[in-house]
Amino acid sequence: MKKSLIALSITAVVGLQTLPHSAQADEMNSLDYQGKPASAHTVTANKALAKTLPWQDTTAFERTQKGLIAEFGTHAAGELKNRFQYMAEMNVDELPSSVNPSIWRQGMLNYAAGGLYQVTDGVYQIRGADLSNMTIYRTNNGYVIHDPLLSKEAAAASWEFAKQHLPAINGEHKITGMIYSHMHADHFGGSRGVFESGDFVKDAPIYAPKDFIKELADENVIGGTAMGRRANYQYGTTLENSTTGIVDNALGLGTSRGKVTLVAPTVEIQEREASITIDGLEFHAINMPGAEAPAEIVLYVPEYRSLNTAELTYDGMHNIYTFRGAKVRDALIWTKYLTELKLRFVDTGLVDNIHAAHSAPVWNDASTEVNEIAEYMTLQRDNYGFVHNQAMRLANHGVTISDVGREIEKIVPQSQLDTWHTNGYHGSYSHNARAVVNLYLGYHDMNPVNTNPLQTQEKSCVYVEAAGEDALYKAGMKHFDNGNYQESSQLFNDLVQCDPNNFTYRNALADSFEQQGYQSETMAWRNSYLQGAVELRTGKIEPSIKLASADVIANTPTGMFLDFIAVKLNAEKAEAAGLNFNLGLIHPDLDERYYAEVSNANMANIQVDQLPTTDVTLEISKADLTKVVLGQVTLEELLKSGEAKVKGNGELIGKLAATLDEFDGMFEILPMPTK
Repeated sequence: MKKSLIALSITAVVGLQTLPHSAQADEMNSLDYQGKPASAHTVTANKALAKTLPWQDTTAFERTQKGLIAEFGTHAAGELKNRFQYMAEMNVDELPSSVNPSIWRQGMLNYAAGGLYQVTDGVYQIRGADLSNMTIYRTNNGYVIHDPLLSKEAAAASWEFAKQHLPAINGEHKITGMIYSHMHADHFGGSRGVFESGDFVKDAPIYAPKDFIKELADENVIGGTAMGRRANYQYGTTLENSTTGIVDNALGLGTSRGKVTLVAPTVEIQEREASITIDGLEFHAINMPGAEAPAEIVLYVPEYRSLNTAELTYDGMHNIYTFRGAKVRDALIWTKYLTELKLRFVDTGLVDNIHAAHSAPVWNDASTEVNEIAEYMTLQRDNYGFVHNQAMRLANHGVTISDVGREIEKIVPQSQLDTWHTNGYHGSYSHNARAVVNLYLGYHDMNPVNTNPLQTQEKSCVYVEAAGEDALYKAGMKHFDNGNYQESSQLFNDLVQCDPNNFTYRNALADSFEQQGYQSETMAWRNSYLQGAVELRTGKIEPSIKLASADVIANTPTGMFLDFIAVKLNAEKAEAAGLNFNLGLIHPDLDERYYAEVSNANMANIQVDQLPTTDVTLEISKADLTKVVLGQVTLEELLKSGEAKVKGNGELIGKLAATLDEFDGMFEILPMPTK
């Protein structure tokens, strides 16, 4: 039996990936890269845009400062803010020429947050320690932690800071429970920093929305390697924190340094709505999946007259489609959820504030008759409704998926343009509109030329050969010199695709990308343009960012691991090897059984109650499988000790392993030079 090949077939699933966090990004940032200055055309464009923005509206800055209990100062919880110190050193009225003035203002808003805040008596938030907010609710004997940030280190430091300023209850600061709003890493990744703080009450509950574990794994396993590589562009992993690099992360200033962890929830709330009580404090939890996340809950806290909207609201337009990759979100159901929350809790006067996973809360001002929360939520709701409804109206008039983004930008209502918190910092009107059309109609625009399109390089070379390299380059430079950077990029891209080794073309394309980045309001657009410029100029691809979290791997369902093995199966190798067999996998500790068939250069699996007859079966505990995947023990050792068993023809597992691809996340997005 080829035991090493059996081990390979299991360890091949290592490589789960998720959103980047700064420690890994900093390690990768080895290029010491500096961007070029803004061109005269970019300076003019950004100055012109600045004149159209509602600078007189400073309410978001006022909300950010309201309720401040204590600033981080030199405390470890302020590590993230200290990395953006250059912002504090700039004149408050200064608008960097290399930054779109709208996203610069968003960055300054996020930079303004940095400490412990009181939302209302009994509800507190740590803001500015990470991409997300940590919300803290006072219970009878302690505090509940809601969304414990991205990293263990940031969460631990934030809780320690909070303890210095929150009142002790019965002489202590006990943690009586934890809640995850949804399954994105910046809302659970710091859980061990809280759980292992020494303050977590034994057997205190940890709540999460329905399908939390399933959806967490589903979003990060199958396309995890590709998502990690794409995230390099969305988050600009080789860029400096500077006015020619990263200036903001839209949802927050940036991400913390440290380890992503996961303490598994003890309860996933299965009902659409449920009333849960943690140490005497009642929460009304409502599952609202399919909008911002596949699994997500919002919370109404009647004692504090507070509504936690999770990530359904924030100071900006969110993604319907995220560049790193993920399933397209449903803008229509998003509007329905916000309408429901508005009608049930806001219009009825049941809440005095809404607070969320990002940005500052919104309060009603008792001195005025204006329902500020209702106005805020209505604008947020209508933002997503506008994108959904108008994108599909245009599509029904025949506007294609490629054109709908530009068309919708022409008709954005003035009420949204005049409102900061509906601007496209995370999502944009353009790419969100395309996402809506894709959800309903798919990627094909029905032009027969795109039915069976030429491959990227082939198509570019057709244009280059028809026009001639010199003519195409001169045309591109003419557009560039006139400040038409997108047009110049279109032409330079064909030249680079057809001849990746020509650094004149590469640098020209990089220059055109860079100026577009400087003019972009949306974080992912800016970072993608600038990251593309880095790779074009340096000819280097930095490693993709891997989660490598023992907690996340340990909680990934085995069926997902088997699905990922099926994705890694190389069809040509499997066909050449003549693979045609079935196998079983048994977890005796969980009483779980999985059955798979390998046939016709494909692998399919399901979980079963009873295994049929198999050609080979591996019996191993889920805990031991996790240890093998993490490299903590070898399968050979487990087989030798009898802790794992193989029945049947074990060589088949080895043959399967020999057909599996390895994904290193170093694939090209823009073509790299071959010389």
